[in-house]
Amino acid sequence: MFDEKMPDTGIHETRWKRFARSLTFEVRLFLLLLAVTLVLLLTVGLAVSWAMEDLLYEQIGLRAEVQAKQISSDPELVAAVQTRNLPEIAAVASRLETATDADFIVIGDKNTKHLYHPDPKVKPGSQMQGGDNAEVLEGRTSVTLRRGTLGVSLRSKAPIRSQAGDIIGIVSVGYLQKEIFESHSSHRGQIVLFLVALMVGLFWSAWRFSLHIKRQMLGLEPVDISRLVQQQEAVFESIHEGVVAIGESGRVTAINRAAREILGDIRPHSQIVGEFFSELVGLPGFGLADSAPMEAKDEIYFFRGVQVIANIVPVRINDILQGWVISFRRKDEISTLSMQLSQIQRYVDNLRVLRHEHMNWVATISGLLQMRHYDEALRLAKMQSVTQQQVLDYISGAFLDPRICGLLIGKYYRAKELGLELAFDSGCRLNRLPDVLAEAEWMSILGNLLDNAFDAALTEGAQGNKVTLYMAETEKELIIEVADNGCGIDESVRGRIFERGVSSKGKTAGERGIGLYLVKTYVEQAGGVITVDDNEPCGTVFSVFIPKGVNRANV
Repeated sequence: MFDEKMPDTGIHETRWKRFARSLTFEVRLFLLLLAVTLVLLLTVGLAVSWAMEDLLYEQIGLRAEVQAKQISSDPELVAAVQTRNLPEIAAVASRLETATDADFIVIGDKNTKHLYHPDPKVKPGSQMQGGDNAEVLEGRTSVTLRRGTLGVSLRSKAPIRSQAGDIIGIVSVGYLQKEIFESHSSHRGQIVLFLVALMVGLFWSAWRFSLHIKRQMLGLEPVDISRLVQQQEAVFESIHEGVVAIGESGRVTAINRAAREILGDIRPHSQIVGEFFSELVGLPGFGLADSAPMEAKDEIYFFRGVQVIANIVPVRINDILQGWVISFRRKDEISTLSMQLSQIQRYVDNLRVLRHEHMNWVATISGLLQMRHYDEALRLAKMQSVTQQQVLDYISGAFLDPRICGLLIGKYYRAKELGLELAFDSGCRLNRLPDVLAEAEWMSILGNLLDNAFDAALTEGAQGNKVTLYMAETEKELIIEVADNGCGIDESVRGRIFERGVSSKGKTAGERGIGLYLVKTYVEQAGGVITVDDNEPCGTVFSVFIPKGVNRANV
């Protein structure tokens, strides 16, 4: 018999698991709530039913006890029992039965022999049943559930005493159990009806609740949510930019590895979550919920002493602010790329301008040679060479920094290509750029000021085609002045000319409005100031004053 194999239930288990997986989340949740509700209702129903049954038996037992005591003290019954007058006992018992709601009244003598019984089959002198008479014969009343001649009943027995106080008999008042059950059944039906109504209401509530939970989960199954969260975590960690999610209170809710590396924070993710973002980046006044901008694009900040370019995007659900997402990268990484691109662009511009000039010069000389004006061609060639060399000698002599020289030579030929004249003030002198700004930032300040002046000189209504540059250094500061003969700045935008996206050139914010914003940002980082004045007789003068040896100002 030990070799007998148990039936293989693997197929049934597989089918059951397949069926369970085929159910949607809201159905599984509904079935779970349904099962829990049924168990609770069944438990509560049984507990209430048992409690009511116990209470009913207690009340009926008390009623039987009171009636048994009253009947045992009836004078007519006491006299009849004392004289063993059976007809009188039967008459008194019958009269008392009609006056009570008890199912039966039984009279016995002190020897537990029947003197009266409502069942005609039970003869006087027969033995009383139940075995609960000893306590009564001792002078106490009793309430018991016993099986007697009429069946199982809840009965109370009391002693019958003579006028002398002697026990001469027993009175038993009882209620049949089947009658009690029928009485309890009527109350039980009301309980069942109430529980059924409650169950229907709970079923409906459970179904609505499961649908509500599914809507809160955006209609996704738990396995889909788990997979989506894992994918998002992988994407979140793979981003090279630092990304920080912030709750409405300004506390960090998520941060990726790149952000921790940029901030130099080696703590695990779990220890950073819950910290105020202002404390994380080391800027106590940086409170998103208070004074910081609700939204920002490519703003420059110092996070834990690291200069970064950050974007702040608010997160709204149903037009209610839930928090922010901040992405940022080291500015030096972007500056390096920008510097490389700027150098390439300057090189291309210089080559293009020189090629243009060279082609015109070659065409002129070629024409002179064809006309056999050899002396004129030679003079022109020497003059062109001398002019170019003079420009190069002046720029390289006044500006000893090779980076500034390269930029100014490119801008000089760019101005010539545009039909403008870039003039240098005789007081220009620069030995080296201060270290308060990076190379790319200096190039941005000077290049954007010159480009802005070129645009102003080319606008309709300009009174001249000349742009003048003054750049010099003193013991304490570096001074840059760029003047043009354009139409000046419209009064409607003069007070906002350094704001991002604001331009007086008639272009959209996406094309203009960034150059002067960057200039002002870099100047303020270096602890300097920039002013705007009117030129004489027309145009604008931008003046920049940057102190030497001043630490960067936190943005």
